[in-house]
Parts: sequence; structure tokens; C-alpha cells
Amino acid sequence: MLHQGQAARRARASLLALRGALVADAVGLGKTYVALAIATTYRTATALVPAAILPQWRRACEGVGSSTVSLLSHEALSHGCYIPPSELLIVDEAHRFRNPLTRRYDTLARAVKLAHVLLLTATPVVNRAADLVNLLRLFAADHAFALFGVRSLEAATGARVYRELGRATAPAIVARSRSTLDTASHLPPAVRDGAIMRPPPVTPGKLTSLLRMTDALEFPPTSEKQAAALLRLHLLFRLASSATAFRQTVRKHLVYIERALQEARSGNQLSRARARRIFGSEYELQLQLCDLAERHSLTDVDLESLDRERSRLSNLLKELPSKSGADPKATVLARLIKRRRDHKTIVFTAAVATALDLAHSLSWHRVAVVGAGKGWIASGRIPVEEALALFAPKARRMPEPHTATRVTTLIATDFASEGLDLQDADGVVHYDLPWTPLTLEQRIGRVVRLGSKHGVADVCWFAPPHAIDRRLQIEARLAEKARCQLGVGVPATTLVGKGHLINVMLEDRERLGRGAVRAESGTRPAFAVVQGPLAAALAIRWAVDGSDIPELIVLRNQPLQLETDYALADTILRRLLSAELSPAAPPNELVAGFLNLVRRRLADFEVGPVNPAARRLGRNIMGEAYIASGLRDYRRLYILDRLLDRVHAGLTVGGERELAGLLAAQSGHKTLTQCLDELPPARRSRPTPQVLAALFGDGTERTAN
Repeated sequence: MLHQGQAARRARASLLALRGALVADAVGLGKTYVALAIATTYRTATALVPAAILPQWRRACEGVGSSTVSLLSHEALSHGCYIPPSELLIVDEAHRFRNPLTRRYDTLARAVKLAHVLLLTATPVVNRAADLVNLLRLFAADHAFALFGVRSLEAATGARVYRELGRATAPAIVARSRSTLDTASHLPPAVRDGAIMRPPPVTPGKLTSLLRMTDALEFPPTSEKQAAALLRLHLLFRLASSATAFRQTVRKHLVYIERALQEARSGNQLSRARARRIFGSEYELQLQLCDLAERHSLTDVDLESLDRERSRLSNLLKELPSKSGADPKATVLARLIKRRRDHKTIVFTAAVATALDLAHSLSWHRVAVVGAGKGWIASGRIPVEEALALFAPKARRMPEPHTATRVTTLIATDFASEGLDLQDADGVVHYDLPWTPLTLEQRIGRVVRLGSKHGVADVCWFAPPHAIDRRLQIEARLAEKARCQLGVGVPATTLVGKGHLINVMLEDRERLGRGAVRAESGTRPAFAVVQGPLAAALAIRWAVDGSDIPELIVLRNQPLQLETDYALADTILRRLLSAELSPAAPPNELVAGFLNLVRRRLADFEVGPVNPAARRLGRNIMGEAYIASGLRDYRRLYILDRLLDRVHAGLTVGGERELAGLLAAQSGHKTLTQCLDELPPARRSRPTPQVLAALFGDGTERTAN
């Protein structure tokens, strides 16, 4: 499609100029096919994708006849799997690599070396702006965007200058929403939001009792208030889902307390493996309980407090209704599904226990469940891919199932929220709210996708009752994270009750970007002066080692500054374009302001990286050089001098880690030389700007706002 071709060309330009690109088009716009189109321009490529969508990637590769792309799962990286050398590394659902402390991030960062990196995710910002910076640092040095106004990515994140960060990193990011693609045909369905419903998971009286008893829990095995608060949040989160999920988790806490009592009486503490076996790896907990067990010795815990906690948990279990008790929340869902009986619907829950409970309440009538890597239908367990094919045969490219096995309702945990093609459906139900807008957006993206035959997709919203949300604050957390996402350039995000919150900033950027690339190169820049505000719009092109990066700079006076707000910049540009010509010369203050801006950016770029890791490397290399000088080891001095040049030119985070490890190990000449050979070459020449076109306002109007 046209919009995919445009995305491929823009990402390819970034790959050539910056050695990396982030394709952050909104969910469902075909980022996989953009990546495969780009992969055809490389001899070798490796795609790192979640295990759940490996079959989908294989089908996509076969569909376009691509045989050069090797596939590897994220989960394999988490277990230390080796990434084969490739010219291009494609990372699907790249937001999974936002945490630089994880093994998968470290494995990928160190594997980049000379490869180009193509990141694919509709939601590069999950919780904070640092998520975006951590992704960009996989292929970019800390000062790589100094030419565009941010001297240090890490410093900009710390200072929370989100608008400046979003603007400066724009050359490496392709991020468009559905509404941006006005030239595309066969767009994904539009989102139609339903009202927010708040039915309780148990009767109101029972809910009040359960909340009071949960508030009384003390979580004595941990002495940290923050850890205890997280454990309480987790219990409340499970209660908001269903009584069944809550019962399951309370039982785990009870088992944990009973084991803690046994170990404490013996003068021991729970082992890491034992804690993991008790709690498993529940997605919602977001807390390593096994680490708590390691950090806090249970011998220091008062046995009486453990015994009291055991009693409180036992009473909480007794207070819970039986499995056949009233469930107002499930009743509301059953009515909703009945109204949609002629449409396919995905119901997203936070727990497998809730999903199976809902399937039972719906009598398993045309229902399938997927979660935790498993699938179920009325007759029992089946492979996940088979369950998905029964629900969405067209999207999964499978034969239409027999009428008796046809599935119209898929109940899924967020195991199925990423990347899967399920656009046979035209409805999504958020039965439970997750902790991040990313997950909400990913869920909707299962049906709001290219290839859907539906014009509209219905989104239905369940939210916790006010009594639970006053404690959880989950809606407030989602709103705060959405504001951060929109500040740094995510194309679309989600608020509770609002399925697609479009980033107006990016809409304006797309319009401005089209203006920047239309200007044609010539021996002399084209310019004009018009009767308008004291402002200027300049289309420039940065020449970076044979590659060109366009930029549109809008300056305004009072005081003279770069306009970082795309909406205001668009307003100024439109006023200048519609104004009458002026006989005046370009105002000196605007010309001088532009030249100063360019000089400052070039100076910041020449200074090199200023992040702590790069500075430590520089100091370590100088220390090594001092020792080598005393030993008259001239060969090592030569190697260290080259390494210092490379550090000054800027390294990716993987390069910084690799080199720091080699220096700490006092590696020999051969190893250090090999490291140099595997690092991307330094810039061959100084970046230079070329003005393609300029439009100046003569100041006839005194304001540019």
C-alpha cells in the first residue's frame, strides 16, 4: 500500500544516515510488511519477534517470498540465545526492550555492532520518556541528535524536556496515526467507544467486606512499605478482575505465609526457587517476590505477626463467595455478548482464572480461551494457534471451521494482545484494565488492522468499581502515562473510555514534514520576504556522510527562539505563505538567529557524548594510556588512541558496555583491535547544513503567535 511504501522510504533514509530507525506507526497499519520491504535491500536480516507471533511472521515472509530473514524469539534472547551476525536487525514489538537492565536488552545491544537496527512498535513509550531513549540508544550515540537540538538524550530525559526530545529525534522516527494517512485506501476500521461500565465482581455488600479485610493485611515477610503496598495493589487488581482470580491469589499468599512460618521456626528463610514456585510469574504483580525473599531474612520476622497474617488470610478466604455465587460483572458481560451474537468479539482479562471462569459462565457456547501459552475450547485443551484459527480463520489464513466448532467469542489474557492478526472480529471488550495505555492500544490493535472488512470496531469498557479504584488509582495512572506518551511523539494512545487518542502534535509534524521535503536543491537557496510577523521558516538539509536528513526550522521573535510546538509552527508557516511579498531584505535578527542556532548545534555535536558511561570510558582509556606510556607499550598506546577517538565520536549503549568490559578485564591488543573493527566507523566528515528555501516575515505584524 502507498502509506507502507512511504514508511519504508523514510525508515530506509534514517537507516542510512543514522544506522537505525523506529517505525512507530499506529497499531494495525502493517509495520511487518514495511520491515520486510526494507529487508529486501540487505543481504542478511534477522527479525526478533515475540514467540506468540513467530507463526504469523513466517506466514508474512512466505507471503512476500522473503527467504533472507532469519527469525528469533524475544524469549530466546532472555535465555541468552546468540544473535547471528546480520546486516539488518529487525526488532518487532520493540517496547519489550525498553528496560536496559534486562538480559534481552543487553544481548541485543551487544549484538548490534555493525548492523543497522529497525525497531517496530506502535508504543515506544510505555511508562516514561526514558523508554524511547533506551530504544534509540540501541543504534545511536548519546549525542547523535545534537544536530537537531538535543545535546544529550540521557540529559534531556532527566530534564523532562519532552517536546524538545520528541522534535529532535523525529528524523529517526516514522510515527503516523490512521487519520494522518489521508491518501491510503482500505484503512483499518474506525473505533467506536461504548460507555464505561463499573459492575462489581461480587455483590456490593460482599465487596465492602472483602475490601475491609484486604486493607487489614500487613504482609509481614517484607519490611519495605513500598513492597507491601505493591502486594496490596496486586490483590486489589485481582479482586477487580473476579472473585475466582482473587481467591487464587489469596491462596498463594496463604501458602507463602505458611511456608514462611515453617522456615522461620527452623531459623531459615524461603529460597528463591520456593518463592517462585509459590507465586509463579504473574504479569500483573510487577514485583519480584523472590527478590523480596532474598533481601529480607524471615528469621527477623515476629512469628506472632506471621501467625496473625495467616489467620487474616484464612478468614478472607472464608468470606469469599462460593464459585457458584452471584457475579454481577460476569452477568453484564453475558448480556453484552448476547447482544453481539452476530459479531465476533475479543474479551481481554487480566488473569487466566478469570478467563476460564467467564467461559464457564457463558456455557462455553462458541467460546475459546487463550492465555499463558495455552488454549481451551469446550472439549478441553487445544494448541493456541488452533484456538485462534477457529476464531479468526481469515486473518490466520486458515480454512473456515465447521459450524459446530465455530468460535465467535475469544476470551484472552494479554498474552494475545501483541501483534496477532485477529481482524475477523469487530469488537474488543476491556473486561479488566491493565497498568499501561500500551496494553489498551495493543488490544484494540488486534481488530483495528489492515485487512479488516469492517468499517467500525466497537470497544467496550469495564472499569473497577469506585471503591476499588480509589485504592488502585488505575485510571489516574493510565491518564498520566498517556500524557507522557503524547509528549514525546507516540502516534496514538488510549484513555479509559477513549479508544484512540490521536496525537495532534504528530498530525502537525506530518504537515510540516511534507513542506520540508518538497523544497528542491539548487546552487543557491530560494528565499522570499513577506509582509508578516517577525518570523522565519527555513527548509534545510543536513548532509551526514553522504546521506541527507531534511528539517524544517521555524523561528519566531519576541524573544527570538526555535518554535518546538508543531501547531504554532504550522500557524506561523501558513501566515507567511499567505502573506504579500515585501521589498525589505531578510531581517538581520532572523538571519543571525538561524546562523547562531546552526553553529550551536554543530558545536554540541563536535563536543561528542557527555553521558556518564562515555565519560567513564574516556577516563579509563586515559588511565590505561598512562600505564602503557610508562611501559613504553607503543602498540597499546596506538590502539588506545583509536579507542579514545571512537568514544569521542560516540558509541551505542552496546558499544559502551562491550568496551567497558574489555578494559575492566585488561584485554590484550588483539581483543581490543577486534573490538575496534566491530564498532561502526566514525563520521568521515563534519555534518553540513544546506538551506534549500527560506521564507522571512518582515515584522509588519508584531507577533508571530
